[in-house]
Amino acid sequence: MKLLCISTSNTKMMGENSTSTRVGHLIKNIVQQNNENISVEVLPLLEYDMKACLLCGACSNSSRCIYDEAFNRLLNKIEGVDGIFFIVPHYSTIPAKFIMIFEKLNEIIYAGWIKDPEFKAAWNNIPVAIIGHGGMVETTENLRYYHDQLVTRVADTLRSFSFLPIGLNEEYPNGACFGLSDSSCIRTREDAVYPDIIQDWDKIEPRIKPLVHKMITMISEQTE
Repeated sequence: MKLLCISTSNTKMMGENSTSTRVGHLIKNIVQQNNENISVEVLPLLEYDMKACLLCGACSNSSRCIYDEAFNRLLNKIEGVDGIFFIVPHYSTIPAKFIMIFEKLNEIIYAGWIKDPEFKAAWNNIPVAIIGHGGMVETTENLRYYHDQLVTRVADTLRSFSFLPIGLNEEYPNGACFGLSDSSCIRTREDAVYPDIIQDWDKIEPRIKPLVHKMITMISEQTE
């Protein structure tokens, strides 16, 4: 089994220390605690210098972008795994590079369908799990906001591209989300524009662990 954890953050100043990327590594640790035979790759979009879609239609021939090798490398990884975790920060409605991926996936499907009405993307029915997070203090209302305004929008978009989103539970049917423990987690600095954000990793791990286990179970059942 191969899993991919895509950090959609583009916070260059944080690099590997961004919350999204660290969540990817946390998922990898959770998986490999009891599943050493499962391969998990953590992939930060920060490392991919992608280009916006030009709507040229050339992808109808190969399901690849003739102008963007960075996107093609990413798509090769997406098509080569059994399940994907998308970790999405809420510093914008949806991070810009993630939107670029959405746009190109959509055009590959559309151009492929125009050429062949029976077209199916290579990623058809790949399970995906979305984990949304942001800088608001956790309350019932704020978690609901992250789920409905971030996680659900991403899940609905991926679902329209024929991925298979999985939910956390009945309360959060489209994925998991988390915020900050309290206002002390935001610490301003005189030498930086943005504050330091302190995450409670002991709280985050049990929040996302059930979603990780659901992903593994779903893939296992699909391959039986």
